[in-house]
Amino acid sequence: MVIMRASGLDDLDLQILHALQVEPRVPWTALAPILGSDPATLARRWARIERAGFAWLTTLPGSADESAAAIIEFSCAPGQATRTAEELSLDPSVYSIDLTSGRRDLVATLVAPNDAELAEAVIERFGRLTGVRSVQSHIVNLTLRLGSNWTVRALSDAQVDRIPAPRPPRAGSARHVDPTVVEGMRRVLERDGRASYGTIAERLGISPQRAGDYLARLRQTDRLLIRADVSGPYSTWPIVSWFFIQAPTATIESSAAKLAEMPEVQFATVVTGPYNVIVAVSSKSRAEVVRREADLERSLPGARIVDRSMVLRVHKHLGRLISPEGFATGESIPLA
Repeated sequence: MVIMRASGLDDLDLQILHALQVEPRVPWTALAPILGSDPATLARRWARIERAGFAWLTTLPGSADESAAAIIEFSCAPGQATRTAEELSLDPSVYSIDLTSGRRDLVATLVAPNDAELAEAVIERFGRLTGVRSVQSHIVNLTLRLGSNWTVRALSDAQVDRIPAPRPPRAGSARHVDPTVVEGMRRVLERDGRASYGTIAERLGISPQRAGDYLARLRQTDRLLIRADVSGPYSTWPIVSWFFIQAPTATIESSAAKLAEMPEVQFATVVTGPYNVIVAVSSKSRAEVVRREADLERSLPGARIVDRSMVLRVHKHLGRLISPEGFATGESIPLA
């Protein structure tokens, strides 16, 4: 029986989303037998989901690229948080912005090409934003889990295992990809993460075969990341909380893998600041948030959760602007 949820997404929709979180460019022909559907239905469903703003594909520079990152907390004057978020969202170095409960009004993710530009943003730019009362930065030292590792968990393990891996580069294909090609490919895929090799080739002035090899090489070497993102309120895990933790260094070293494997953890990072671990955790309900907090404490012996905030609204997610209702608006700010 197909269950249609209040969000407008049924079981097959969620299975499509999970599959694209595993492999965003999986061919519909390969996915159809896994989901018990047909390619035309899957393509039509995905087009509807994306058009409505329930989910979208995001293309980012991969983890192999050198960069400096930080989690930034903003405290705003009463009634100014939304205005501050709107102004902050125009900054291409700000990847994501959450409006939150608790001591901070905004939690933002900053990614800069180097430490000097990160410092300029934190020390100079952010303090000049409208409505900002205070800015507190937490420099990222180590990322334990990225949002691209989190899924809506709508498929069985057996179904996930059947999803084909990305196509590898052909033997003997070029190992070096010119930076201008990398940037051009990223721009093409920002508009359509499932663009065909022919479309990529036409935009970049290269052959489809070379476009396929270049993309395969960039994904294989973590220089380009393509991920499927789902609007929080319409996923199977709509409640997201930020936890700010003080943990013994030995605990971080011994428990990092366990923390990264927790399916409810969307994002986890080791930082320098008044806390040394910051984690974003998803829950199915507000009542479940307490259980997730207890899970964190069990996973990090000797750690103390110093503070926590619940996400009230997402304003920007990896460059995409999000409506107050939680839908992708179709507008995006090109990322630095």
